[in-house]
Amino acid sequence: MIITTSNFKEVLIHIGFEPLKGKDKDVWLKSYPTCDLRVDFKNNLLIYPEDKGLVVNERQTCNFSASENFVVFECVNRLLSKGYKPEHIELEPKWKLGHGASGGRADILIRDNSGNALLIIECKTWGEEFEAEWKNMNLNGGQLFSYAQQIKSTQFLCLYTSGLVDGTIVYKNNIITLNDNKDGLTPYNWRLSA
Repeated sequence: MIITTSNFKEVLIHIGFEPLKGKDKDVWLKSYPTCDLRVDFKNNLLIYPEDKGLVVNERQTCNFSASENFVVFECVNRLLSKGYKPEHIELEPKWKLGHGASGGRADILIRDNSGNALLIIECKTWGEEFEAEWKNMNLNGGQLFSYAQQIKSTQFLCLYTSGLVDGTIVYKNNIITLNDNKDGLTPYNWRLSA
């Protein structure tokens, strides 16, 4: 099931968030060794630890306006839970994609300890949207390969989704390595598999 405003509190409970007490009861919090993530239900905001170095380039994924924003938030939760540092996470980096193109914006960029691009993550809602983009990637490279063309130091691409299935948070992360193509990326040369 797609994560929506109607089931988002249930998702947060499953991944370890708790509401604050008193006058801040509309704010939910989860603490990690390096930072906190917050959700403000009164103002419909997803609050990332920018004070700890996480970069938010655009604010389009920082609200409740699209179900995909909840997937991005859950993915950042998973990254922080696995020990990624907030200063290595960047939301919505933007690149120009061709002559006269308006550009593209990835959901998440992970940098390594040297500041080089390690991983670009594109998040999609659970089910049809994720499956359609995976099919598109197999046919013509999709969004992720066009982003990787812009930042050639990228080592991995990930198409990510999460949802609520039978009361459990589930996720899929189809990861593609780019390390074995030393001459650069050509999306049409890639044969992808889940």
